[in-house]
Amino acid sequence: MLSRWVFYDITEKNTMKILSKGMAMKNSNRLTRRDAMKAIVVTSLFGASKLNAAPKLSVPSSHKRVRIVIVGGGTGGMIASARLRRSAPNAEIILIAPNATHLYQPGQTFVAFGLYNQADNERPTADILEDKVKWIQESVTAFNPQKNSLKTDKDREITYDYLVVALGVEYHYEAIKGLSKEMIGKDGITSVYLNDTKTGKSSGGELTKEWFAAMKRSAREKPVKVLLSEPNGAIKGVGTSLDILFLGSQMLENSKAVFTFTKADKKLFPFDGFAKVLKKRLQQQKNATALYGHNLIEIDSKRKIAIYEVDDKRIKIPYDFIHIVPPMQTPKVLRDSELAIQRGEQKGYLDVDAKTLQHKRYKNIFGLGDAVGLPLGKTGGSAQQQAIVIQDNLAAVIEGMKPPMEYNGYTVAPIKTEFGEVLLAEFNEKELLPTFMLSPYKPRWIWWGLDLHVMRHAYFSLMMRGMM
Repeated sequence: MLSRWVFYDITEKNTMKILSKGMAMKNSNRLTRRDAMKAIVVTSLFGASKLNAAPKLSVPSSHKRVRIVIVGGGTGGMIASARLRRSAPNAEIILIAPNATHLYQPGQTFVAFGLYNQADNERPTADILEDKVKWIQESVTAFNPQKNSLKTDKDREITYDYLVVALGVEYHYEAIKGLSKEMIGKDGITSVYLNDTKTGKSSGGELTKEWFAAMKRSAREKPVKVLLSEPNGAIKGVGTSLDILFLGSQMLENSKAVFTFTKADKKLFPFDGFAKVLKKRLQQQKNATALYGHNLIEIDSKRKIAIYEVDDKRIKIPYDFIHIVPPMQTPKVLRDSELAIQRGEQKGYLDVDAKTLQHKRYKNIFGLGDAVGLPLGKTGGSAQQQAIVIQDNLAAVIEGMKPPMEYNGYTVAPIKTEFGEVLLAEFNEKELLPTFMLSPYKPRWIWWGLDLHVMRHAYFSLMMRGMM
């Protein structure tokens, strides 16, 4: 792992020390993969830090004394609070969120494979919240945008001049007939997604780790059928099912386990270029395959039968173990409010302009994260880019200007194609959006090292501070 100073003392001088060390080792034919990774990662993080440490504003910071309320204590809400603290330094900024613990959600997959402990992914919300941001540890129960106010579960009414909605999404396991979240971890059923949004705690990674252990024991003695399901509609953490598929099938490749990935839609991955690479990888797996157009609608947990809707027909597939990505929806308080899209595929999601992230009807409201009505952009990397846009645009709106900055739909999915390699998929609906000058279609060990050893530290130490 990179040494501790890398994360807290990222300076040009220290970057050059590592680069010089790497070059010296290269000249002596002793340059290792880890040293190369250090050089590239530190350079990248230094560049990101140098670029983003100051507010990314196309207008000066607003020094007006206004009240900005941020709803949601996940990735989007926390980054927005840090960035707005700088772009509106005289504003009263209030974060409303119930979770005492903040969860690094991408780390749940590493917990499932025994590469992290659960505690590695958790930090007290109070410890990472930006200084001078007031935290109200409550849940919002109603929005009243016409009066610029909202209510909380403590019967408190809070007014605002500007509102940022970063509520995230909820996991709707009950949308699958015969399933409830209490069943996860029992009868061969798991979901790495399982968490408690009110507390910030998660058990999905640990339960999936136990699920794999039980699978290993069973697969030594007899053939084992493993299903991995992905639902209709937008999901957060695109590519998580593929992580489970590729790493799981590799881990059990010499056993009697056979993995089947079931997709509700007809594509393996949203972006065609990456879908081709991933299909080729899947074809190389001796014990894994995929079924498309299979929407999981029911579970018979006692008989271990998954029931799918396929072209208006019901198809039963037996299993021994099943991993479920749950259908997702926005919290009821948002779905039932005037802030939500009222019809269509994005019904219930926050009704914002796709570029400015400003609400289409209430111009003093912005949104970011999983709950905004965009087809993609439901990843931590997306929330980071959206927070930069809001930092800029909200400061401009406070000053009576039009929002000058546009979100380009950036989505990122580090897909673990095997232990030691990651395909870094960066894209939007129309095009590739690579950060690095390397072929984006090649899985690399450097991205595995970045994902496993660096990103969690960068997330808590830099991203939560609005510095990357």
